Amino acid sequence: MASPVWQPQEEGLRGICVLLQEHRAPSADQTRVFQQLQQFSQLPDFNNYLAYILCRGESQSSEVRQVAGLLLKNSLKVHYKALGPAYQGYIKSELVQCIGASDKQIRATVGTVISVIIEQGLVAGWPELLGALLQCLESNDYNHTEGALDALSKICEDSPKELDADVPGVPERPINVFLPRLLKMFSSQHANFRRLALNSVNQFILLMPKALLINMEAFLQELFKLANDSAAEVRKLVCAALVQLLEVQSSFLQPHFRNIIEYMLQANQDQDPEVALEACEFWSTFCEVHLPADLLRDHLPRLIGVLLTNMVYADDDEALLDAEDDESVPDRDQDIRPRFKQSRLHGSGGYEEDEEDDDIVNVWNLRKCSAAGLDILSSVFGDEMLPILMPLLQIKLESKGDSVWKEREAAVLALGAVAEGCINGLLPHLKQIVSFLLPLLEDKFPLVRSITCWTLSRYSKWIVQAAEFAEGHVQFDSVLTGLLQRILDNNKRVQEAACSAFATLEE
Repeated sequence: MASPVWQPQEEGLRGICVLLQEHRAPSADQTRVFQQLQQFSQLPDFNNYLAYILCRGESQSSEVRQVAGLLLKNSLKVHYKALGPAYQGYIKSELVQCIGASDKQIRATVGTVISVIIEQGLVAGWPELLGALLQCLESNDYNHTEGALDALSKICEDSPKELDADVPGVPERPINVFLPRLLKMFSSQHANFRRLALNSVNQFILLMPKALLINMEAFLQELFKLANDSAAEVRKLVCAALVQLLEVQSSFLQPHFRNIIEYMLQANQDQDPEVALEACEFWSTFCEVHLPADLLRDHLPRLIGVLLTNMVYADDDEALLDAEDDESVPDRDQDIRPRFKQSRLHGSGGYEEDEEDDDIVNVWNLRKCSAAGLDILSSVFGDEMLPILMPLLQIKLESKGDSVWKEREAAVLALGAVAEGCINGLLPHLKQIVSFLLPLLEDKFPLVRSITCWTLSRYSKWIVQAAEFAEGHVQFDSVLTGLLQRILDNNKRVQEAACSAFATLEE
């Protein structure tokens, strides 16, 4: 005789729903709500209640159902393996039925919970999910297809190895079944389908399973078709795919390098800053995988121009500069000292982010990525870059007036970025460089003063070496005095930059 299907008790269901509604109310006593939810969570079937509310709570608001789903996700992360098979089975059956829910937010929450269960119980613990996802993918119903793609995308992000593993009772590895269908989705009329499918496939590039190797030519052809997609999210993922392929399997791209470089130059100027940022990662990766410099040489003039343009503060950066003129509130001033972080996929050209400062201002952005790219390009091409770079910098450095201070600041940043890679060509002009930078320590704009401290620190080694001679000693004294004055600056971030530069000089 089959076990009876679990059903919620009306009183318990009502009590939990009331708490979830209160949980969303800012005026509610959240401590009390949390304590009562904790009491409910002691019930052996608490997770069943949450799954029921998420998947069958049509009488509740979408927000309440989402809260139930997120509580379920968090609970399953900790307790899934300890649940009895009947409870696990109930939750999984409810989720499968809700993959194609009519509410987009509910579908997304269901996909998140499904991914957590795969993390905890592995595909071997839920092989029937594969058939359910496949059935939804091949459905003509938008909600079912989108729900399956969303869940699959999250599984690929969280547990990609699980889809490239043998599953008992399943004739093929899941990736072998899903990959051709995902590639087919690249040509969907729905931008969200294209985005989710491409994001799913991208998760396997670093792993490079056999299924992707076999389908690589088809993947590239479909990828190139998406290069100029109308959806910025899709273009961003195209750039991310090319950067990852460049890092792990550049041989696949080599027949297409000229077109890819041309595309990346265009994408690096995309109106969407996130697309431009993904494209900008390409140049650092190209240098780090030690591909022949000749492949980039003809493109250097355009590339350097693009990177310089992207190093100027954009409109999107204004939130980071909200106090550049208000020196009476130093704690709100923003620091633009380039603390380049480790890129998501690779190193970033020798710059490391200050681990102790996780301020929003240190978020990896197009400006910092461009500076890191210029730095690593200088380590490859060295002084060969200077005839292209210096005339552009000179125009920016000589710009006067308040309206063009960002151009001035970007030029100073670039001069610091290439300090090590181009030092042989720059060293004969060290006196002129320092003489030009010193007045900028007194610039009206704190961000210019701050970046000038950093750039001077990049030349510290050679400034100190030159101090052995009388003329160089005078120069050293001027730099030292300038930095000490900026340590007393009335802008906190300038003070920090000056202290850091002084420490570098001291070392």
